[in-house]
Amino acid sequence: AAARAAHSNPANQLITSSVGASSQPMRAPTGAQAIPPTSTQHLIVGDNDSSEDSAAPHIQAFYHMNEDDMLLTDDILMCTFIFRTQDAVLCGALAECVMPGMLRAKFSTTNKLLSLEMIYDAMGFMQQLGRASGDEGVAEIIPNSLEMSLQPDAEDARVITTAKPPFSIVSANAPWTKTTKWTQLEIEKKDLSILEGERTDSEVRRRPGKPIHHSAAVTEGKPACSTNVYYDKFGRAFVALVSTYPLTNTANEITHLLHIYKELPEFS
Repeated sequence: AAARAAHSNPANQLITSSVGASSQPMRAPTGAQAIPPTSTQHLIVGDNDSSEDSAAPHIQAFYHMNEDDMLLTDDILMCTFIFRTQDAVLCGALAECVMPGMLRAKFSTTNKLLSLEMIYDAMGFMQQLGRASGDEGVAEIIPNSLEMSLQPDAEDARVITTAKPPFSIVSANAPWTKTTKWTQLEIEKKDLSILEGERTDSEVRRRPGKPIHHSAAVTEGKPACSTNVYYDKFGRAFVALVSTYPLTNTANEITHLLHIYKELPEFS
């Protein structure tokens, strides 16, 4: 009887189900009522690699969910959660990482878990990971809008193009003009082919299992990168890792592309 009761309770099924992540917005259903108080539950995610010495410390991660905070109405269950690392400091991190969030689970009429949405601050968590590792550059935040991309940046060489052919240049920052020797006025209505030359290899933009690094492909919402040989205004060849990202407006439409150039050490 106890087993049947546990099976028929969506909250109990939620605790034992695997979860995914989503950033979709969520609204609380009307007429929701709190689940009667019970003990705190934990959904644990850990590294179960048996090839490592079990006595050695490992970083573990836990989802903490308190049933006292769960709301259940019809086939929808909502609650807050806390994702927390354990033993990260013991393994060399500067701090543990803690990420609060909220989830929304939907069940079928037979109490089968149909979907699970999780809402949390992804950028904030990335910054936490960077600080915990001692290198905030590891968790660099890439702009996703034209407004953010136009903010001053003293390090990254950035150039912005339109998201439609011929992908004309609309703006470039000081580090990019310093690297390429092209000025903002000179590049207006030009495209990035002005940096290509004899040793530029278009085939390196296509790699097995990787997104195609072409502006047309990135307009579909898939960032891409590649390393190639480029030439500045005066014909000096340089090797650069170029990463291209889509930029969207408030309607989630891709309007521009951000290209970040990172010049690599000189080659022979």
